[in-house]
Amino acid sequence: MEFGRAARYFPRHGSDDYRVLRYRLRLDWKPGSGRILASAGLTVLPERAVEVISLDLSHLEVTRVAAGGEPVEFHQRKKKLSIRPGRPLPLGRPVEFEIGYHGVPRPVGVPELDDEAGWFRTRDGVRVMSEPLGAPSWFPCNDRPDDKAAYRFEITVPQDHQVCANGRLTQRRTVGGQRVEWVYEHPGPMAPYLATVAIGRFVFVEQTGGPPGVLLRNAFPERLLDRAEFDFGRQPRMLRVFSELFGPYPFDVYGSVVVDAVVGDPLETQTFSVFGTDRVTGRRSYEDEVAHELAHQWFGNSVGIRDWRDIWLKEGFANYAEWLWSQASGGPSAHTMAVSHLNSLRAKGQDFAIGDPGTARLYDDRLYTRGALTLHALRLTVGDERFFALLQAWAGRYRGASADTARFIALAQRVSDAALDGFFHDWLYTAAIPQLPLDGA
Repeated sequence: MEFGRAARYFPRHGSDDYRVLRYRLRLDWKPGSGRILASAGLTVLPERAVEVISLDLSHLEVTRVAAGGEPVEFHQRKKKLSIRPGRPLPLGRPVEFEIGYHGVPRPVGVPELDDEAGWFRTRDGVRVMSEPLGAPSWFPCNDRPDDKAAYRFEITVPQDHQVCANGRLTQRRTVGGQRVEWVYEHPGPMAPYLATVAIGRFVFVEQTGGPPGVLLRNAFPERLLDRAEFDFGRQPRMLRVFSELFGPYPFDVYGSVVVDAVVGDPLETQTFSVFGTDRVTGRRSYEDEVAHELAHQWFGNSVGIRDWRDIWLKEGFANYAEWLWSQASGGPSAHTMAVSHLNSLRAKGQDFAIGDPGTARLYDDRLYTRGALTLHALRLTVGDERFFALLQAWAGRYRGASADTARFIALAQRVSDAALDGFFHDWLYTAAIPQLPLDGA
């Protein structure tokens, strides 16, 4: 199996000249204007000798840049921040950059999807939902899904607001009498699009009953507290079920934040998934989405994708986890769900291949469904024992890393001891919808 790399879907975002090892993001947020006064510390590791470090940053003005503590030349143009350290940066030697910037963040338009992503205002604060290209709306970054780093967030807000961010809350202190700095640390590693901050008026709720050593904490608007606690109440059990199926939960903390806004589709921001008030009903009407975002912590977050063309590797897996949770929680079996969705998919028709869908089809519902069906068909082909051994091997081998479809196919063939090239060609690289194998699971 060849592991050659095709051109990236969004080549104007990100750079392969370097990797970022760590981000330290300091933001002081003003609720009236929405303005931030910010600085970003980046530990950059050159992958080759480079003279210019190019970062992604949209709509915000940079005021200063230092490298190794010394001011350096920089230039902003067309959503890029170009930094010239004054001498070539040698391969493999980390460099510390400090970038001061300010402005009023707003979402980044993604014309390929007729959508936008990133920093949004809510009724009482902020939500950040950056998939796929919204991270530059609020911090300078190497905006590629396969450049994963550790993060520290230092967010200052009025004392009557609360802050959620990736990882664990490590410090909260009053500054200037009327404002509070919230500090979150997340060793990650994490792709920029999965970084989040939610600012609002939240009640924090911890849950028990999850895997040992995993902190389960949520943040809900007080007026929705009772309904939200019920809707998200089975997260500990979900964590246990998925840990048995996929292997150990890959982080030390998880939870969901409900922001005070109608959001639509939630997002699996790493360790702290973001939902809107429209997903809180008090009847668990969207529990499939709760399962979906949790499953992403294994597939999409811990095991990242090398490029957006591989999106089925995260969305198909998370969609299949919905069916697994349905069965585990007393609902229809995964096989029943698969047959039903296959019939629906056939009724809709399909005119693209999910293994290379093109940018306009990245979030087509049919990609999600067919990705899940591919996994169910694989399960029927190789049997339960080898299928779930494969899922655990995939989650373990590429934990904290990024991988692509070719690597998944290679691992599937190795774990199953079966020739599967034809199988994956039919399910991933043709538009025609195959039949499920006959034996039900």
